[in-house]
Amino acid sequence: MNIFPSTLISSSNLTLIDQKINQICEFLNNQISNNNPDIFIINQQTGWTIELVRQIKNFISKKPFNHTNKIIIIYEAHQLNTESQNALLKTLEDPGDNNYLIITTSKPAKLLPTIISRCQTIKIKNELNQCQTKDCLVFSHNIKKDLALSETLSKDKTQVLPLLENQLQIYHSLITTNPSAQNSKIIQKILKTIQMIESNVDPKSALDFLFLS
Repeated sequence: MNIFPSTLISSSNLTLIDQKINQICEFLNNQISNNNPDIFIINQQTGWTIELVRQIKNFISKKPFNHTNKIIIIYEAHQLNTESQNALLKTLEDPGDNNYLIITTSKPAKLLPTIISRCQTIKIKNELNQCQTKDCLVFSHNIKKDLALSETLSKDKTQVLPLLENQLQIYHSLITTNPSAQNSKIIQKILKTIQMIESNVDPKSALDFLFLS
């Protein structure tokens, strides 16, 4: 995988965006978590203020704490106003050594053309319900990675049930070609997790149950 210093991920599917971001971070031997000092995130929780955009310069000016690189992730970058987008341009053009910017958008037309031109663009066209192969499975069977994924996926609670239903379809398809006890057990876990969410259990708690059990 070739990772450019500045990457734009364009898709209307937040789950697939998160999967791509996790893939990039994993390739860079980094990991999204609340206590990772080497990742700077701008999203709905933080807001899209120009003050946060200006903080990026200070963030990348310091050496990484625990990794060989630093990563800035800006979700739904079209939420940045024109002033904030302009403030981001110089950093996108020259983030410095071992610094990586990942910005996402579901509305690329609302981004400045100069931002798009400074990024490697990844367009994710396949929607979640079109994902029907084992390459689309979210389970890594590594507890640490799966719990990190649980935290990421649960940021958009509206996407959790569609994801689980999609995974259920995939495993039902797999079990016809590979009728293993493991696949059967995973199907039962997914069904239980769906029932939990439909009973108003917090999606992150339900996903943690799924991955830990």
